[in-house]
Amino acid sequence: MAIRPIVALAMFGGMCVAAAADVAPAPSLPLFAQTAQTEPQEPSVWSGLSIGSEFFAISGKGVRSGVGGDGFIGYNHAFANDVVVGVQTSAGYSPSLSRWSAAQGFDFASTNVKFGYDIGRFTPFVTADVVLAKPDRIGRGYTTPTDSVNNLFDSSAGVKALGTVSAGFDYAITDALTVNVAVSARSGRDPFAP
Repeated sequence: MAIRPIVALAMFGGMCVAAAADVAPAPSLPLFAQTAQTEPQEPSVWSGLSIGSEFFAISGKGVRSGVGGDGFIGYNHAFANDVVVGVQTSAGYSPSLSRWSAAQGFDFASTNVKFGYDIGRFTPFVTADVVLAKPDRIGRGYTTPTDSVNNLFDSSAGVKALGTVSAGFDYAITDALTVNVAVSARSGRDPFAP
């Protein structure tokens, strides 16, 4: 009779151990194994430093010296959520569109802030610009961006400040060559603006 209580106790003890093993937590993983592995993101075409120049020509009845251009430098940053934010500054010369104006063109310097959305090689955007412009009554025309800045600030007479907003899109033909189309609206009633 003494054997029966020992067998019963051994069976009861075995059941307790098995039940405890079912509830025990799984061993924890090392920290590096718990973090989700993400694939490295390919750098955006729209991130980085941009330096370049623009050339434009205007033709029409009464337009004198219809050639202009500018130089620019800027930086864009594409965030992980595909929003692109950038800032750009430029300086140059633009011919006058008005045949009744005494100015043949104007020297300008501008700074803009750009907000866009990265859709691969296509990026719609909006910008807000501040422009300083000065009529060129002598007809110096465009030579270099630094000459345009010097002409703009050689005397304070005639310098106008304008605000501009734009909307458009950029398209990356290659990683180093982009084109854009934009529509702009400006403040002020002066007959000249970049």
